[in-house]
Amino acid sequence: MIGDLITVTSSCILLFLLEATGQFVLACAVAVLLAGGCWWLASHYTKLWNLLFHASPIHHIFCAVAAAATLLGALLYFALSHAKTAGEQFVNLWAASLQVDQAWKSSTFQAARKTVWQLGQEPHDPAKWYDELGAPKIPLTNQNTTFVVAKIYAKGAARNFQRMHPFLSWILSVRTGAAQEAVSRDVQQYIQVYSIYPDTRAIEIVANYIKRELDAQTPKLVPRLRLILLLLFFAVQSVPFTLIGWAAYRDIQVRI
Repeated sequence: MIGDLITVTSSCILLFLLEATGQFVLACAVAVLLAGGCWWLASHYTKLWNLLFHASPIHHIFCAVAAAATLLGALLYFALSHAKTAGEQFVNLWAASLQVDQAWKSSTFQAARKTVWQLGQEPHDPAKWYDELGAPKIPLTNQNTTFVVAKIYAKGAARNFQRMHPFLSWILSVRTGAAQEAVSRDVQQYIQVYSIYPDTRAIEIVANYIKRELDAQTPKLVPRLRLILLLLFFAVQSVPFTLIGWAAYRDIQVRI
């Protein structure tokens, strides 16, 4: 989850740099000013209760941490406006990688074939379970069978996306129901012309569904990401500010 979050945010910064260089430079300038202000605040806010406290070198390291968090947080805040584009790129890359993932294709095919066999709604005639070249296939003569196969492929693809991009999947609230129905309709239409349904079509349908979810949730996506950023920002800032404040409080006790 954390790794995916870092990857998504890093991609947003890179897109911000490449697609809006002028705004990126301006955002960097603003971020530097805010970071400088944060450093000053962290080293002087203790004057509110201890006028004699002076920050030591170790305390300035804490100030530097607070300033660095401010710099990165401010830059990310502006860069998250490119979250939709970054998300689409991740979905496209995921779909392309899954299209050539033979291990996933093989395991999903075997799971679907075994499930259909156990379901018993297709004839257990070996000739119908192999093509002319002797390669295994799944007979799809029953409507319920096509739905079961579609469900397995759609759910398998969606789960693979959730495993590869847990943060993006969580923030988009990816659900498989609509994707399963879309794959089921495509299977029923496809087998009217061809006898074998290619898994690449199921992957493409699931990818398009996720991108539609991304497009539909864009108005909520950026505010959600910025809220998460703010929560993380305050959590990180609480550490150096608390340590410096505690040092100033102990300094009062020593002087007393």
